[in-house]
Amino acid sequence: MANAPVPVPRTFGVSEFEASAYLNSVRDALNFLLNPPIAQLIQNTVQSIPNSTITPVSYDGSVVDTYGMHSNSTNNTRAVAQIAGWYYVSGIDAFASNSTGARVARLRKTGTDVVYFDVWDQAVNGQPTASATAGMLFLNVGDYIEVGAYQTSGGALNTFTTGPQAGMTVIWKHA
Repeated sequence: MANAPVPVPRTFGVSEFEASAYLNSVRDALNFLLNPPIAQLIQNTVQSIPNSTITPVSYDGSVVDTYGMHSNSTNNTRAVAQIAGWYYVSGIDAFASNSTGARVARLRKTGTDVVYFDVWDQAVNGQPTASATAGMLFLNVGDYIEVGAYQTSGGALNTFTTGPQAGMTVIWKHA
């Protein structure tokens, strides 16, 4: 059952008996808890990331997306909240081999950097370099989350898609 609303507990009257409306509300609450909003997005196509510029990572693949938070073609850097609440968000940036500078993954909420979740990693020559970030963020309906890629190699650097792969996971946790 997709797009179930966040359940609201029912308050009973003194002489009330269980009726179908009540039993259906219990069913709906259980269906929501069994199928919360989640999305796992991946990058299958290489993307050029400019030097010293936070750039939202584009995702052209969805492993799972239970509430239609992501489009692989329109605004494909975003996962848009369909239900308000606290979300656990994690992201991985993967860069092609280059020995210069640092690599950063940064969460962005509705276009604004959430810098307290930054993770800086030093580039490693001869192999791709990945950087990861994660955190809990409150999203209202329509807010969106992105993972920003940042690198300081001195020039544009491509993402890497044939080993470590850029991805984002978004999981609704709490109202």
